[in-house]
Amino acid sequence: MINFFRKIRRKLADDNKPLKYLRYAVGEIVLVVVGILIALQVNNWNEDYKESQAIKSVLYEIKEDLIKDKAELERNIEIRTEDFEAQKRIINVLESKEIFNENVHSDLGRIHLARNVFSASKGYDLLKELNLGTLKDKELRVLLTQYYERDIAWVHREFADDKLEFENFWLPYVRIHFKDFEFGNYAIPHDYSQILNDPTLLTATKMNINNLNNTINAYKSALSTAIKLMDKLPD
Repeated sequence: MINFFRKIRRKLADDNKPLKYLRYAVGEIVLVVVGILIALQVNNWNEDYKESQAIKSVLYEIKEDLIKDKAELERNIEIRTEDFEAQKRIINVLESKEIFNENVHSDLGRIHLARNVFSASKGYDLLKELNLGTLKDKELRVLLTQYYERDIAWVHREFADDKLEFENFWLPYVRIHFKDFEFGNYAIPHDYSQILNDPTLLTATKMNINNLNNTINAYKSALSTAIKLMDKLPD
C-alpha cells in the first residue's frame, strides 16, 4: 500500500495531473475496501452456513431422542394406567373387606410403585451449547423449552414423589407385613385380616392414587408435546 501511494505521488509530480491520479488513487482505495468487505461477508456466510448445518444435525439428533422418548412415554402410560386400576381395585377390597385371592395378590404387587421414565436429552443439551436463541423458528424454540424444561421436568418430579412414597412407606410396610413380594407382580401378606383391617394402608393407598394420577398426567403432557415437536423437526 505504501509503494502504491509513492507511485501516485511520483506520477503527480512527473505529469502534473493531480485530479486524474487522485481519482485513480481513490478508486484503488475503494476497490481494496470493497474487496475487504466482500471477504468479510463471504466469511460471515461461511460461518452462518456452518452454524446452520450444525443446528440441522442437532435437530436430527433431537428427533431421534424424541422417537425413543415417545415409545418410553407410551409404554409407561400403559403400565401406570394398569397400576392405577389395580390400586383402585385394592381400595375397593380394603373398603369392602373382601376375601383375598390370586388377583388381589397381583394387584397388591402393583400399588405404591415408583417406575422411572428414561428420557434422552443429548440432542437438546448440544443445542443449548450452540445457543437455543439461534433457532429462527419461534414456535420450535417454545416447544423445545416446553418439552425439556417443563414437561420432562414435571415427569421427573412426579417420579421423585413416587419414589419417596415407595421407599419411605411401602417398602418398610412390605418388610413387616408381607411374606413374599415381587415388584409389579404380586404381594402376599402374612396376615390377611391385618391387611384388611389396617386403616393406615387404606389411607396411604387413597393418597397414593392421587399421586399416581398426577404422574400419568405428567406423562401424557410430555407425550403430547413430544408429538408436536416431532412434527416440527426435519425428517
